Amino acid sequence: MINSGSGSRIACVTVGLPATGKTLISQKVCRYLQWLGITTKVFNVGNYRRKLHGAHQLHNFFDPANPEGERSRREAAVEALKDMIHWFKREHGVVALYDATNSTRKRRDMLLAECKKHDIQVMFIESICEDEALVLHNIMSVKLSSPDYKDMDPEKAVEDFKARIFHYREAYETITEENLTYIKLINVGSQVIINHIQGYLQSRIVYYLMNLHIAPRSIFFSRHGESLYNVMGKLGGDSDLSARGKQYAKSLPLLIATHLGSEQLTVWTSTMKRTIATAEHLTYPKLAWKALDELDAGVCDGMTYEEIEEQYPEDFANRDEDKFNYRYRGGESYRDVVLRLEPVIMELERQRNILIIGHQAILRCIYAYFMNHSHEKLPYIKIPLHTVIQLTPRAYACEEKRFKVDIEAVDTHRPKPKAGAAKSVVEPAVGTLVEPTVADAAQGSATGGKSDVGATITTTTMSTTTFRDSAFQRPKSTRRTSKEASGKVDPTEDNAKAIRSALAEVTIADSLADPAVALPLDQITTPGVETKDMAADILGGTATPPMNPILDAAGQVSPSNNNVTTDGEAASSTELNLSIDTSGLMSTPPMMRLKNDLNPAAAWQEGSEYEKTAGASPRDPVMSPGGRLLPKKKDNWHFP
Repeated sequence: MINSGSGSRIACVTVGLPATGKTLISQKVCRYLQWLGITTKVFNVGNYRRKLHGAHQLHNFFDPANPEGERSRREAAVEALKDMIHWFKREHGVVALYDATNSTRKRRDMLLAECKKHDIQVMFIESICEDEALVLHNIMSVKLSSPDYKDMDPEKAVEDFKARIFHYREAYETITEENLTYIKLINVGSQVIINHIQGYLQSRIVYYLMNLHIAPRSIFFSRHGESLYNVMGKLGGDSDLSARGKQYAKSLPLLIATHLGSEQLTVWTSTMKRTIATAEHLTYPKLAWKALDELDAGVCDGMTYEEIEEQYPEDFANRDEDKFNYRYRGGESYRDVVLRLEPVIMELERQRNILIIGHQAILRCIYAYFMNHSHEKLPYIKIPLHTVIQLTPRAYACEEKRFKVDIEAVDTHRPKPKAGAAKSVVEPAVGTLVEPTVADAAQGSATGGKSDVGATITTTTMSTTTFRDSAFQRPKSTRRTSKEASGKVDPTEDNAKAIRSALAEVTIADSLADPAVALPLDQITTPGVETKDMAADILGGTATPPMNPILDAAGQVSPSNNNVTTDGEAASSTELNLSIDTSGLMSTPPMMRLKNDLNPAAAWQEGSEYEKTAGASPRDPVMSPGGRLLPKKKDNWHFP
C-alpha cells in the first residue's frame, strides 16, 4: 500500500460544464489507483450540496445572478475542501479527486491557495465536450437517474438540466494559465492537452486518462475449461484439458454468440495450453498475452495444497494470514500479479468487446478492478470453472451477469479461513444447478421455444456441482503418516487409486472416453483389458515411452521412466495390480515439479544463467522450480 507518510500528496481537481464526464473520470481514476494499492478517495461537491441544501434544486439555483445560490454552492465547495484536507492529514491519503465544475478562475485560485497552505499538489483535469450528442447521451443515461431529478418527468428533467448547463456556460472560464499543472480532455479523449505534468503518479494518471472511452461495450471473462491438474487438485502447471474441459470449449462459441449477437469480439488468452485449447473453437480474432499467465506458485507449482501444508507449513499458514501479499518461494503474490496486469488494464480501457479466457488468480485481479473490490477480498473472489461472466461498464458502476454451462467441474475455490479456525484444506460443498443449459437452449430453439442460453446467475445463489469430494485425496505414498505408523489404513486409498488410473487410461487412449459423460466417483472403475495389454507392452519394453522422460540427478533417463509398478508377479496373474503415475503421461509441468526431476539434496540458489537465456519463459517445460531457482550442480540444469 502506498501512503503519503513522507511523499507528495495530489489533489486532482476536475473542471468542466455539467454532463461532460467529470464524475465518470473521477470514479474511474479512483478505482484504478485503489486497485494499484494507492490510497485514493473522491470528494463530490454535488453530494455535499445535496446534503446541505437538499437535492431538488431547479436550474435557477445555479444561475450566476442568484446570490443565494452562489453562497450555497460555495459553502458546499468549502466543506468538501475541508474534508479533503482532513483526509490527507488524518488518513494519510495520497490522491484525492475533488469532483466539481470549478468553472471559474476565482474558484480555482481559492482551491490552489488552500492546497498550497497544506503542501498539497494540485493537478487540474478539465473535460471539454463540444459534441452535443455526447452531452445529450450523458444527460439521458446518467443525470436523469440522479437524486436531483427523482420522480420528475423525464422531458422536464432534460429541459431543466439543459438550462443548468446554460447558466454555467455564461460564467465558464477554461484553463489558460501556463504555470498550472493540468490535462485537458476534449470530446472524451479524442484530443488531449497536457501541461507541467510532474512525477510518477501524475504521469500514471495522465496515461490512464488518455486510454479512456465511453463507447458501450462488454467484457466477458471465462476460466479455461477444467484441466487435468484441476481434477488432481494440483496448483499451476501447464496441463491439458480434461474430457469435460474439452466439452466446455466446444460449448463456449454458442454461449458467446447468443449473448453477443453479431457484434465484433476479440479473444484474449494466456500463453498456456489450457486457455488456448479452450479458445480453439471460437472463430473470433485471438491474442495470447504472456501477462495473462497464471500466478507463479514457484517451488509449489505442481503440488497439492496438502503437500504444501506438509512440506511448507509456515508458508501455508502465512498465505492464509495475508493471501494478497504472500509471495510463493521463487514465485509471485497477488500484488505482483496486479502490477503485472497494469498494461492489460490499460489496453482493456481502450478496447470494445473482449473475451478473456484466463486463470483463476488472473481473473480475480481483473474482476476486482472493474467491480472495485478491496485487496483483502480480491484473493477470495469466486470465479468458478465453466462459467462466463459478462461485465458491462456504466457511468458509476459495472453491471454483471453470469452464465453457467451445465458441464460439471471441480470446485477449486478455497474460502477465507475463519479467525481461529484450524488451517486445513476446505472441501467445497456440492450444490445443485437450476439454470437453463446450453443444451436446453438449443432444444428450445429447435422447438420454437423461448429458452435462452444460460440464465443470469447472481453470486449469492450460484453453486457449482463438483467432481471431487472429500474422498478424493492424493495418497501420501512418499511419506509415512501418523496413521500408517499406528497401523491404520486410509479407507480412501483404493478410491484415489481408481481415479488416478481412470485418468491415466483416458490420457493413454487419447481421451477416447465420451466427453459428454462426467462420471461420479462411485461409477469410476479401474482399467480394463485394453489397459492390461498396454501395461504388458510397457513392462515388456515394446511400447513407446512417454514424452518428457524423468531425469535423474546426473541428467540421464531414469529407469523408473515408465512410471509402472507391480506387486510381485502381478504381471502374470489374472488380475493385474497396475498403478500409473499420470504426471509422467501428461505434458511435463512447466517448472518440472516431479520429485525425481532433481536431486532432493540439491541446494538452491539464484541462477544467473537463466536470466541470460533470451526468450526463455519461466513456464517452459523441463525447468527447475520457480524458473529462476537452479541447483548449484550445473549437470542438473535444464534449459528449454
